[in-house]
Amino acid sequence: MFFLCPPSQAQTTPAPCTHRYRIQASFDPERHVVEGTATIDWCNRSSTPVSELWLHLYLNAFAHSDTVFMQETSGALRGVRAHGAGSMTLTRLRTRRPEASARFETARAEFVKLHDRASRDQTQARVPVPQPVAPQGALQLDIGFRARLPPLFARAGFAGDFHVIAQWFPKLARLQKDGSWATFPYHGNGEFFADFANYEVTLIAPKAFRIAATGKEVSVRSRGQTVERRFEARRVHDFAIVAAPWFQKRAAHAKNTSLMLYYPPGYRPAAERHRRITTAALEYFERLYGAYPYETLTVVVPPRGAEGGAAMEYPTLFLTAGPWFPLRGVHLGMHDDVTVHELAHQWFQGLIATHEVEWPMLDEGLTTWAAMDFLRARYGRDRSGIGMPGVALDAFELARVYALRADTPPPGRPAYAFTANEYGRSVYARTALVLETVARTWGRQRMHRMLGRYARAHRFSHPSPDDLFRAADAEYGHGFARRILRPALLDGETASMSIKLTGPRRAIAKRTGKLPLPTRVRVRFVDGSRSDRAWPGSQPRLTITSKRPIRSVLVDPHRHNLLDRSRVDNGARRKPAALGTRQSWWAHALSLFQVAFGAFGP
Repeated sequence: MFFLCPPSQAQTTPAPCTHRYRIQASFDPERHVVEGTATIDWCNRSSTPVSELWLHLYLNAFAHSDTVFMQETSGALRGVRAHGAGSMTLTRLRTRRPEASARFETARAEFVKLHDRASRDQTQARVPVPQPVAPQGALQLDIGFRARLPPLFARAGFAGDFHVIAQWFPKLARLQKDGSWATFPYHGNGEFFADFANYEVTLIAPKAFRIAATGKEVSVRSRGQTVERRFEARRVHDFAIVAAPWFQKRAAHAKNTSLMLYYPPGYRPAAERHRRITTAALEYFERLYGAYPYETLTVVVPPRGAEGGAAMEYPTLFLTAGPWFPLRGVHLGMHDDVTVHELAHQWFQGLIATHEVEWPMLDEGLTTWAAMDFLRARYGRDRSGIGMPGVALDAFELARVYALRADTPPPGRPAYAFTANEYGRSVYARTALVLETVARTWGRQRMHRMLGRYARAHRFSHPSPDDLFRAADAEYGHGFARRILRPALLDGETASMSIKLTGPRRAIAKRTGKLPLPTRVRVRFVDGSRSDRAWPGSQPRLTITSKRPIRSVLVDPHRHNLLDRSRVDNGARRKPAALGTRQSWWAHALSLFQVAFGAFGP
C-alpha cells in the first residue's frame, strides 16, 4: 500500500512496529559540539526474544589512534589526514517497557572489543535488557549524549565554520530476522547500516547559521540569539545535518520533489549546473528504479578545504564536489559525475539499505554503474568519461584500465577485506564493468529491467547478493547468475580472449578467461570485404576458415566486453606492423596506458 499512495500520504502512514527517533539537541559551533537527548522507540522485528541491544557510537572512531578506523586508514581518508579528535559520550541511558511500566530503569552500556587490531575501540556498545523483549514487543530508550566533531577528514566534522554533523547521535544497530545483531566497528572502508525509522529532530543553533538537514523542515522558532528548527523524516535509515553561516540557498522543483541547493558564496554558476544535472538524473532514475518517495532533496556544495566531507550521501541529502566555476561545453569528473553518483545512492542504499560493510558492491558498485549509465545516456558512450574539444573518452573504458589489474580482488567481499586502493578498483569500478558488459552484450534495456526489478522489489528490505542474482535469473533466464554474475562478482573471473592468424585463410580464437561471454569476430579480407562471425559463449574456441585470403581478424569489434584484461591479443593481421582498425589502435593505446598506470599506482 505504501507504493500505491502519493508520497506525502505514504510517509505519514506508520507501518506496524515502527522504529522512531525523537531527538532534541543544541549545536555549539565554537566548541564543535552537539549535545542533546534521544528517545528511541524500538520494537523487536525478529523471530526470537531479545535480551540485549547494540548501539553504534561512530564518532568514537576519531577519539584516539587505537580505533579500528584509525588503524585501518592510518589516519587518512581520500588523501586528507586527521588532525584532531572527535568523540561520542553517553551522559544518560535508561530503558522502559511501555507495555509493562511507565517507569524508566537505569541501564549501562558495555563497550565490547569486536576487533583484534584495536583494543580500545568504542564505536559499538552493548546494552543488556533487564527482561527479554518478545517478538513484536517494544522497548523505549532514553539517552543523553554529547557529540564532539573532529576536524573534517572522514565524512563528519568541521572545516572552519562549515560543519558536517553526521553519525552524531547514538544509533541502534540493526536486528536481523534471526535475532542476531549486525554489529561491527566503524571500519576504514565501508560505511553504515541501520533500520528504517521515523525521525523527529529539533535542533537549536545560532541564528547566524543556515541549516541543511535530512527530511523536511516543519517549524522554525526564534529564541533570542538562537533558532529552534524542527525536522521530520519518515522511513529513513539515517539523519544528517550540514551547517554554515555563509550558505547561499537556491530552491527549485523537480517534478513532485522540492529541490534545495546550499553552496558557498561565488559558487552560484556551479550550483546551477548541479541543479540541472540533479533534475535530469532524478527523472532518469525514477523512470528506471521507481519513484523517489520523499518530498525533499537537498544538495550541498562544500567549500574548499572541506574535501573530507564531500561526495557523501545521506537520506534525502547529499554532499557533492567540484570547483566554483562552470565548465561550459566540457564534461569532466569535477561536476556531473560526483553529483549523479551521490544522487544514485538515494536508490542504491538510501531506499534499499543493503549492508554496506558486508556487501559494499550492492551499494557503491550498483551506484557507480547507475551513474555512469546515466552519463552515457546524457553525453553518449564515447563522451561519458571525458568530453571536451578534441578529447572524448568512454567512462567504462577508463574504469577498465583502472580496475582490471591482476591483483584486483573480486568485489563480492566485505569492505574491511580490501585495502583503500583495492576498494576503489574492485567495489566501485569492477562491479560497474561487470554490469556494463552484461548490458552491452545482452542489451541495455534488459539490464534496466533487471536492476529496476531488484530496486522496486527490495525497497526498505535490506537485500543481499542472492536477491540481485534472483532478479538476474528472472530477466535473463535460470542459471544466468550462476554462469555470469556470481563468478564475475564473487570470484573475480574475467572474459579474456585472444585470436591469431594460423595461415593465409585460417584464424583461431581462444578464451583465456572463464566467463562464457558470447561475442563476435570481425574478419577483413584482402579484397576489402568483411564478415562478422558469431562466437557463442558455450564454445571455448572458434576456428575460422575462409576461401578468400584474410587480411585481419578482430575479437569483439564493438567493445562490448569490458572484462578482458588486455586487448593486445584481441586482433591480428597479416602484416604485424599495424592492426589496421580504429578499435585495435584503441586497444593498443589503452593497454599501454594500463601498463603505465599499473607501474605508478592509482
